[in-house]
Amino acid sequence: MLAVFSGAAPAANKAPETIMRANCGTCHGQLGQGGFSWVNPKEDAPRIAGKSTGDIKETTRKGEVPEMPAFPPQEINDTELNNLANYINRLPGSYIPEPAAQATVIVTDEDPWYNPMQITVSQGHTVKFINTGRTYHPVTQLDFVVSRGASGTDSGMLGPDGVYYRAFNESVGTKLTFLCKVHPYMRGEVYVGVGFTPPAYHVDEPKPLPAAAGVGEIWVEAQYQDYPGRVKDGVVQIIDAADWRVTHLIPVGNNPHNIWLNRGGTEAVVTNWFDNTISRINAGTKRVIGDVIVGASNAHIISDFSGENFYVTVEGSYYVQAVRQSGYELSKRVWVGGYGPHGIWYGASGDRKRILVANSMDNTATIIDAKEMKQLATLPADLYPLGSGTNTTGTKGYVGNNLAGTVSVYDLVNLRKIKDIYVGGGPVQVPVSPDDRYAVVGNSPYATVISTATDAVVAQFWAGKGAHGVAFARKADGSGWYACVTHKFENYVSVIDLSNMTYAGDVPLVTTTTGKVAIVGATDTGGQGVLVRPLYAPWR
Repeated sequence: MLAVFSGAAPAANKAPETIMRANCGTCHGQLGQGGFSWVNPKEDAPRIAGKSTGDIKETTRKGEVPEMPAFPPQEINDTELNNLANYINRLPGSYIPEPAAQATVIVTDEDPWYNPMQITVSQGHTVKFINTGRTYHPVTQLDFVVSRGASGTDSGMLGPDGVYYRAFNESVGTKLTFLCKVHPYMRGEVYVGVGFTPPAYHVDEPKPLPAAAGVGEIWVEAQYQDYPGRVKDGVVQIIDAADWRVTHLIPVGNNPHNIWLNRGGTEAVVTNWFDNTISRINAGTKRVIGDVIVGASNAHIISDFSGENFYVTVEGSYYVQAVRQSGYELSKRVWVGGYGPHGIWYGASGDRKRILVANSMDNTATIIDAKEMKQLATLPADLYPLGSGTNTTGTKGYVGNNLAGTVSVYDLVNLRKIKDIYVGGGPVQVPVSPDDRYAVVGNSPYATVISTATDAVVAQFWAGKGAHGVAFARKADGSGWYACVTHKFENYVSVIDLSNMTYAGDVPLVTTTTGKVAIVGATDTGGQGVLVRPLYAPWR
């Protein structure tokens, strides 16, 4: 069995009442009396008080997706599950009241996410964290992530209206950083007995526009961006590569994070990472069509080359969900051996059809046979893998390890890890260029180019804080490809010319508000997922 953030001894077990308050009770009620699913509010969450321990354990592991996520041993280990099942079986008599708290922090979908995002507490005092968002926002100590679960604390998956109590018995002068282990830039700080300095707002000035035109529309998901009349964050900005100007702003979803096109490019589909849906956008009219419930915390999306299926990673559980492009019906799903599937990519040649998934919450990568829709292997990655990419033939893949500064390389035919490449910064997305020559990494504050022939770094550019997503636009003169790089904490898109390995320029995004700041940086726009329409071959 894998420990959470495998690679080290696990931290102390979570108490059953902690798991109940944070997770189970958010749908089923704290007394197990029943309620409704926050993934799909049309679905009831049945009464679970008094159920047999066997039924409770089986349902916890298997779930009833999408309305009830499933939880692997990496999230709720066997000891925790036994204790939880006994606790629920004896409800309401086993109910343990919530403790007293001297301070409260509200966790929201909207930046700066922790409210207040910095707080001073007296030694021995307890803070109550309440999630008011629409999906999981666990409160996890940064030390827990960095130590791979060997030290620090973790609330476990904290669902909407879930609560978590944390006593601060550390010595006076201690600073503790907390993050959402699903959405890791959501950060807050607790200071024991001392004051703090608020973060300062800063964005870099963009460089001049690229001198030479590109081809197509660059769709950028400005995940943090405010929009007049909307409560939830999220705007898709569209750049015309012909003159490098923003032509459209489309308010959509709840923190839209990743994006792909259907067959023919008539619709763009975005994942709402802070929600449980994907959103459909008419690519011609630039208007939102509607939402489809897929699962808790949908992260990334890709399609097969023929345009039959989308594949969506459901990070709030541990599976990849196929969605038929015709009718948007949920189809087959693949349970992965890792936990917290985030990045996903597809490559194929003949009957060999491969999907590579980066599993953020246990430092692994999963290789899937997309033809049979089954897992082939789950292999080690490095610390906190987020993005993935493959060559078009599906023979080699790459995973960006955000907290290790490395890119893991995989042989997708022989199902083995080849090596780790150190690139520095915080790697996220790492797609392979359409000509299969380069893997391009958004590794804040850099953009890094890796030769797929040698798996060596051939160029690195200072791009900006929060470098994250990468997509490819053809140069208008036909001489090669541009790599377009988004930034979580800047208000522009960087453009790299892969034909001559030069920094071509920056494209400013349109801001609706400025001056927003969180612990991690400026949050005016929050560029993350990015895609160029039309898609390049072999996608249709």
